[in-house]
Amino acid sequence: MKNKMFLPWILLFLVLLGSIPLILYYKGFTSAKIIGILVVISTSVALWVWRINTRKTSPRNSKVQLTTNDKHWLTQHIPFYKRLKKNDQTIFTDRVGIFLADVRITEVGKEQADKETQLYVASSAVIAFWGLPYYNYGNLREVLVYPTNFNKDNSLNKFGVVNGKVHHGGLMNNTMILSLPALIKGFQIDNDKKNVGIHEFSHLLDKSDGSIDGIPVYLGEEDKKIWVKLMKEAMEKINADDSTIPSYGGTSEAEFFAVLTTYYKECPHLLKVKHKPLFDFLERYFNQKNIEL
Repeated sequence: MKNKMFLPWILLFLVLLGSIPLILYYKGFTSAKIIGILVVISTSVALWVWRINTRKTSPRNSKVQLTTNDKHWLTQHIPFYKRLKKNDQTIFTDRVGIFLADVRITEVGKEQADKETQLYVASSAVIAFWGLPYYNYGNLREVLVYPTNFNKDNSLNKFGVVNGKVHHGGLMNNTMILSLPALIKGFQIDNDKKNVGIHEFSHLLDKSDGSIDGIPVYLGEEDKKIWVKLMKEAMEKINADDSTIPSYGGTSEAEFFAVLTTYYKECPHLLKVKHKPLFDFLERYFNQKNIEL
């Protein structure tokens, strides 16, 4: 039944296309050109109609509904969520449900990821993007959760040193990897300015403009100049051991943005006291007032 709506377009296309040789036979070159243009236009319109109808009829994943127990778990284990006002907590749980519906979470070694693992991952994503008008996480399709740290080649062994990775290009471009112990630890210690989940999703935010370069998406040209200047000055202080920003933030511009975003999300008051220009910039960027501790 759905295909019948395109029958008139198909007939029109065939009639127009079939008339061109006949017109050319009688040397109607101008008319043939006009017919050719009509073929292109009708084909374009048909494709546009098809695209609109496909969007309307394409099945969408239903948002995962969080239970009362899930919300209680968030209160107990996600300090950021606990500090939010009630209305914002509702928004937070809605976004967690959307994330769980759209992104596959695979816990390596288990047939299905534990609910707690899913909530840790989804909460990390929501926190990193909190305050921004968009939070669709780009082309991310899957988060792999490893039972321990891993090597740079993504292989597992007891000497692994990597606890999180966002891939940029290649076969795993749409995949993130997180170490479960590191992920949990990030939420258990809420004042150390470190959280691998928030850190990696900050890289994903950075990646939204096509490159992980420390310059986040949605910045105008003037704001980019301001940010680059602030970032350069702050990195120099980090590398001179004259900063409260974790030293890993001084290794590259990309790591600086992820480290500072994590600092801001975990310890906003401290960042405001120690690095007010950076705090003010992120406060404007994330469109939010400082969360009360």
